[in-house]
Amino acid sequence: LDQDVEAFHTLCWAWLLRCTDGLEALQKTPLVLPTVEFFPVTNSSGHERAEFIFEHVRDLAGMADWPVQLVPQAELAGRVSTLGRVQHSGTVAGTFSHSGNSGLITYDPNHVQAPIKLIATFAHELGHYLNEGFQEPPPGGWDLIEPATDVTSVFLGFGVFGANSAFEFVQTQDFDSQGWSSEKLGYLSVDEWAFNLAIFCELTGRNVTDLEPHLKRNLFKTSKAAAKYVERRQIGRHILEDATGGRRLN
Repeated sequence: LDQDVEAFHTLCWAWLLRCTDGLEALQKTPLVLPTVEFFPVTNSSGHERAEFIFEHVRDLAGMADWPVQLVPQAELAGRVSTLGRVQHSGTVAGTFSHSGNSGLITYDPNHVQAPIKLIATFAHELGHYLNEGFQEPPPGGWDLIEPATDVTSVFLGFGVFGANSAFEFVQTQDFDSQGWSSEKLGYLSVDEWAFNLAIFCELTGRNVTDLEPHLKRNLFKTSKAAAKYVERRQIGRHILEDATGGRRLN
C-alpha cells in the first residue's frame, strides 16, 4: 500500500481500540467465517431470510441488545435520510440511519440470495452504528468515515465477508453471445482488505493460514504476504502504542 494509505489503516485500528474496550475485548472477538457454525441453514426466504441472517450478524458483532429496524430498500423510499451507506457498482447495497430510538438499516433485497454480500453489508452498517457513538472522529476526519467503517467491519470480525465481496468479475457465455460483468462492494481495495485481515490476525493472535479455506485464492495469497509484512514491520505493536498514547508495552 502507499505510505499514506497504510498510515490511514493503522491509525483506524488505534482509533477503534481507543474508542472501544481495547485489545482485551478485541481478542475475544470471533473470526466470523461463512460456515454453518456461524450461520445455520435456514429454509426461510425473502425478508424473513434477511432478518435471520441479520440477527446472527448482530449477535456475532456483540450488538445483540442494540435496537435495529431492518428494512428492504424498496420499502424505504422517501422515509428517512441516510447517514451511512455501502456502495456496490455505483448503487447502494445498504444504509444506516436513525428512526426514533432505534437504528434503521436497509439492504438490497437482490442480495438475499447472495449471503456473503448481505453479511458484508450488515457488518458495514452495524459498524456505522458503533462508530457514530465515538467522541473522536476517524483518522482524517468524518469525511473518511466510509472507508473507516469498512475497517470497523474487520474489527468486528467480518473481514472475510468484506474482502470476498470487494470485487467480483463474472464471464457469461451461451451459444450465440458472451459477456462480462463486474461488481464492487465497499470502499476498500482488495489489497486494503488483505492488509486489514492481516492486522486482525496479528492483534488477535490468529494465524492467517486459518483464512485459506474461506478466501478467494488470490486474496489469500495477498493476505498471507500482508501478514508477513505486518509481522516484519511490527505494525501491531505500533498500533497498540498509538492506541495507548505511546505508553511502553511489555
